[in-house]
Amino acid sequence: SGSSVGRGPRSSMLARIASQQSRLLRPLAVRHMSGEARPMTRFVQYPFDKTKMAEVRAWVNDSDMPASVRAETGVKDVEFSFCPGEGWLAARYIFNDLDDMVAFLGTDALEKAKKAVSTAPHYDSSREVHEFKGFYLKEV
Repeated sequence: SGSSVGRGPRSSMLARIASQQSRLLRPLAVRHMSGEARPMTRFVQYPFDKTKMAEVRAWVNDSDMPASVRAETGVKDVEFSFCPGEGWLAARYIFNDLDDMVAFLGTDALEKAKKAVSTAPHYDSSREVHEFKGFYLKEV
């Protein structure tokens, strides 16, 4: 006779997932509401010739670009990587908070770095730059 809406294994599973999400998100909401600064991240991949790892590595090491972006106010950390399998030069930034990241995005240092990368030997202008900005999950 009765309706089985909201009961059974599927609804129990969904209830468990909702409860777990709630517990996971609660600390983030509390920290956000408290006004505590939250570190931000920017990850950017620039396309390069994948067969030129030694040359790209030498170019990055010889350029002043890494030092200039690291010296900017609010930049907590910057790491550079090269993927020879697909041909990406990547930079992963961590900023103290959203205000620092937003301020950095308008700096001359970033514009100069973009120009240096896009005019570097072995830069592959046939592909698009990939960029991601978000919250740095320092608890993970």
